[in-house]
Amino acid sequence: MKKIAIFFLFFPLYLFAQNNTILPKIESITGDTISGKYNDILINYDNLNRVRSIVNRNCFLPKTVSNSSDQILLDTMQLQHFEYNGNQLQPILRIVNNYEYDRIEYDYSNGNTEDLEYKAGRAELKLNWRDSVFHYYIYQNNQRVRDSLIYHSSACCEKGKIELTEKEVRIEQNSTSVEKRFIDKLIDKKYEEQYSKDSIIYANNIRNVLSYIQYYSFHYSVTSVFSKFDNAVNPFHYLNIASCLNEGKISFDEINLNNLSNDFNLDDAVFQWYYLNENNPVVYEIKRGKMDPPYNDKMLLSYTYNDYKLPVSCNVQITRNFSNGELAGKYQKRFTFRYKGL
Repeated sequence: MKKIAIFFLFFPLYLFAQNNTILPKIESITGDTISGKYNDILINYDNLNRVRSIVNRNCFLPKTVSNSSDQILLDTMQLQHFEYNGNQLQPILRIVNNYEYDRIEYDYSNGNTEDLEYKAGRAELKLNWRDSVFHYYIYQNNQRVRDSLIYHSSACCEKGKIELTEKEVRIEQNSTSVEKRFIDKLIDKKYEEQYSKDSIIYANNIRNVLSYIQYYSFHYSVTSVFSKFDNAVNPFHYLNIASCLNEGKISFDEINLNNLSNDFNLDDAVFQWYYLNENNPVVYEIKRGKMDPPYNDKMLLSYTYNDYKLPVSCNVQITRNFSNGELAGKYQKRFTFRYKGL
């Protein structure tokens, strides 16, 4: 009888361990369709279930019925590629390629602009490479000791010229009993200049991000502040790349929203799920710096889950206020999560 009691005492822990090892892998997250356009992020794996690539896309539905036969138009905006050494789970190289497209053709004959996003074939639209980052993870004795970045970009002023910058990433960790802070510092090898890239704080006891600050050139900054999480599973936390990407996130940037208030047409926002989070954010705010647009967003997220406590859909209510507290607008967005084998 005692053995039976002990078995039932530890049986839930056994099930939890089993579920952790067999969690289905996230394959995609897709935003809802607004004005014929939606955004998705696709994750591809190798035969060891390691992340091989992550693709961010803009997708456009055909504008007319005559163009509707399997003619969804796809624009790849970012492609991440990961390389590994043997069967090692941690990547040794991450390549990030960013692209952009020319969108609008001006037709001055009738005073209108023609939106080319819905034209099947769209020979007028050209895929333009914008920049690439080669992110090397340096290991010694199976420990990650530093990172190196090689950054390529198309120059802003001279056509065809390519700028090349080599930098090094140093990760500083300051720990207390309550929280841990990661600060990524980039060191420009050419000028020996050092500046802060991003900083992130998460609580040790709940293992979820409390705040995240992104720094840009010319003193631009965006701060994400998280105040509440659910008790379910963040599907991105269990990817093999999560341990390397301390500052990493799945991000939808400047995507369309459903405008609920029609106060202002500021219908773009940023949605982010961080690898470090064990759970999914329920309430968070995006605060912008002095050089950015003068408004902040408050996000309220509600999820539906599958039997693995993984999210299958997320509905987001957004309230946008100007920096003086005045309401700028209310918006809504919905996301769908899909998994391998489900």
